[in-house]
Amino acid sequence: MAKKTRTKSYSDKSFIVIGTHGDEDIEKATMAFACAGASGALGIKTKIFLTGNGVKLAQKGFANKLPSVKGMASIKELMTAFLEGGGTLQVCIPCLESRGIKKESFIEGTQFINLMDFAVQTLDADRVLTC
Repeated sequence: MAKKTRTKSYSDKSFIVIGTHGDEDIEKATMAFACAGASGALGIKTKIFLTGNGVKLAQKGFANKLPSVKGMASIKELMTAFLEGGGTLQVCIPCLESRGIKKESFIEGTQFINLMDFAVQTLDADRVLTC
């Protein structure tokens, strides 16, 4: 008799990855998108919340200029796959304002949220990870 293979569904789960780094730490910035992409690939509802220098990553063309970490896809490739896979990209409003970055300079589909909304989302999420 053939053994039945069980596949677990994670579609009822949610995950938030907090990306705090930009071009000053490419490895940590890459890991935010790599972890979020893996989560999304499992069917988990996944969001990336960019804060601090991480907000720069969502600016139009910014990720194109960043080198890849050895053994990993580039941030641009990971970001594209994450978004095409249904992931949500959010940016901290106070962080972009403190850097003088206008909302118009961000890639299409970027959501801008305040810290109260972020706090509620983290409480509702099944897991939160900071990179």
